[in-house]
Amino acid sequence: MNIMLVTPWRPSLTGGISTVVARLTGEFQKKGHNITIFVADRENRLRQIEALGTTPVYGMYLRSPVSSEYPLRAMLMCCMWFPLTMVQLIWLARRKRLDAVLIQYPLPAMFYFGILKHLFGGILFVTYQGNDAHDLCLWDRREQRLVRFLVESADLVLGVSRTLLAKVESALQGVHLKRSRQLPNGAPLDLIGTVDAGEAASDLPPNYLLTAGHLIQRKGIDLVIAALREAKARGVVLQLVVAGDGPERDNLIRQSREQSVSDQVRFLGNQSHRQVLSLMKSCLAFVLASRAEGMPLVIAEAMACGKAVIASDVDGVPEIVHDGTTGILVPAENSGALAEGLIRLYSDSTFRETLAKQGKEWACREYNWESIAHRYLGFIEECQAHQ
Repeated sequence: MNIMLVTPWRPSLTGGISTVVARLTGEFQKKGHNITIFVADRENRLRQIEALGTTPVYGMYLRSPVSSEYPLRAMLMCCMWFPLTMVQLIWLARRKRLDAVLIQYPLPAMFYFGILKHLFGGILFVTYQGNDAHDLCLWDRREQRLVRFLVESADLVLGVSRTLLAKVESALQGVHLKRSRQLPNGAPLDLIGTVDAGEAASDLPPNYLLTAGHLIQRKGIDLVIAALREAKARGVVLQLVVAGDGPERDNLIRQSREQSVSDQVRFLGNQSHRQVLSLMKSCLAFVLASRAEGMPLVIAEAMACGKAVIASDVDGVPEIVHDGTTGILVPAENSGALAEGLIRLYSDSTFRETLAKQGKEWACREYNWESIAHRYLGFIEECQAHQ
């Protein structure tokens, strides 16, 4: 089968959607399929911009007719370049004899692939990963109409969690999806197997809790710091290591100082993926107190590292954290409940180890990339059978 993966970001970048595209590419190729990658780039001319191993990565600027800053210019430029853009996409589709186009993280400018579907045929999938669904309700109505056209043209719309699919349908009131399915991303089980505890920082406190991610308000790290204060008031001093950076870092440092737990919180800044996995293997437990999420793969990674997890009960999190079985779920925005859960993980080693064992078994079974890729291919065959 000839498959093209479409993404806003080059697969040579680290993390996020780039990792998803790289992993799917590798698994599809293992199964004998021919893969092409397309990136929404900045050049008007279609060209190969890099290679992922032996896989060519093509890039071209996809002009949107919508711009809040330059509305008239955007419309005129889109109309002017539209014929050439479509001709180049059709040329690429014919040259590669594409059977399927899989869009990861749909943006309004990707409406071109909806048109390509109507002109060229083949299978079209659209996969929602997180912010692409969370932010959809905030977009301009004209941008929403472009996305509506894209998803209604698709043979299948996927979401890494059921709640993401629900958010898409809520934002695009009355949208008609031909088919929709939930399909998570995989965890890097092969990489995890090569990582040792202690490869990251060596001067960390013993029995530390770990949280990792971009330091933004949505990630709820302020709630974890508040939980440390509440646990301390109950006589339990917990140590927290924060891997990541972002605009909330200064506020979080100030909060930890104001709540008298600054000596219990260590901010490491940005860490490589391998370093984060090493920190996971060394920690007592992993905590994610997000206010909103898609399907946070970082939880599956912590489970695969053999660690108990505690997370807020939001969006797709309950689809991976089964309370009392593969981890602990606490209500969102509730630092008191989070403190109780953290204290229990800290003090009850038998319970903690049981969660860690069951979570690891779950993650290794449900979140391996070979299985994820196999399900993608099964969906393609299902859609081909209905054409």
